[in-house]
Amino acid sequence: MTPSRRDVLRLAGTTATAAMAPVGIAGTVTVTAQEPVDGDLPAYSQWLPVDDGGLEFAFVDWAALDEYVQDELETANPNEAVPAAYEADPMIAPVSEGSLSTYLFVGLTLGQFRLGRLLDDEAFESTIEGLLRTTDAFVVTGRIDPAEIDAQITAAPEAEFIRQLERTDEIEGYDVYTPVSEATDAAIAVGDEALVIVTGEDPNAADDPRTRLERPIGASTGTADRMTDASEAFAWTLERAGDGDVIVGQYGDGDGVVDFAFDGLEDAESIVSSLTVEDEETSTGEFAAVIDDLDEATLEAVLGASADERSLDIEDDRVTATGMWRERN
Repeated sequence: MTPSRRDVLRLAGTTATAAMAPVGIAGTVTVTAQEPVDGDLPAYSQWLPVDDGGLEFAFVDWAALDEYVQDELETANPNEAVPAAYEADPMIAPVSEGSLSTYLFVGLTLGQFRLGRLLDDEAFESTIEGLLRTTDAFVVTGRIDPAEIDAQITAAPEAEFIRQLERTDEIEGYDVYTPVSEATDAAIAVGDEALVIVTGEDPNAADDPRTRLERPIGASTGTADRMTDASEAFAWTLERAGDGDVIVGQYGDGDGVVDFAFDGLEDAESIVSSLTVEDEETSTGEFAAVIDDLDEATLEAVLGASADERSLDIEDDRVTATGMWRERN
């Protein structure tokens, strides 16, 4: 069986290939010791606050992916069958699920606030560059027109499912909007370079919306601690695998944003996995994890198993992997 571009998009979210290699074929695995690598943390990491209960995130570099995958994402059906090899690959399945759920959050969840077409250049003057879904909030980064957003979210609803908001507060330069009704399950913070949205649909909805807004905003402005400052393991995995077109990560226990329930990853302290579209024929992936008592044989069997080429580096409790997926005519 040769998966189509739609198969790969549905499972990998970012791969821009027209047809991938047969899923039963994978490249040779090389296991070597890791060399020290210096690397800067990705810009989106500033929005990831300390969370003692664990942190999960999915980031989509929309500015990089728009030209490749918007048409496919608009028509992708997450319920369609996909090759089993992709579902079993920790370098593909979590990134796929994270990218598609992040994209659908805009169209479905933000639709109730008249922001469902936020990624449509013809519908909004604001330019979207990144989409970040975390345990607490959803962050949209780019060049935001606050007046345009205000006009959308405060307009009188024209349908029953539309919710009207009003400006009620301010957090560190962000105007905060909450429902006109007595509902307290949602809030949107609007700034020049970002929107921060919290809704009752988020996995960790125990705290009030303002508190959930304050955490990522505070992390981004430096008034609150970031997870990269609190955890060396998390910072290390981000430095090694946090750059790409779509990135997903988990620190501590999972909470529903990302699923890293794979053999060999049960005792992971921190995991980050990413995929990048290199061109219309090639995509690459990177993976990094810190795992107590890791099982090298198990990790060799699953990490990048669906790729044409892959490598695996292990030292002590740390593992990195790379993979490459090419178009096959």
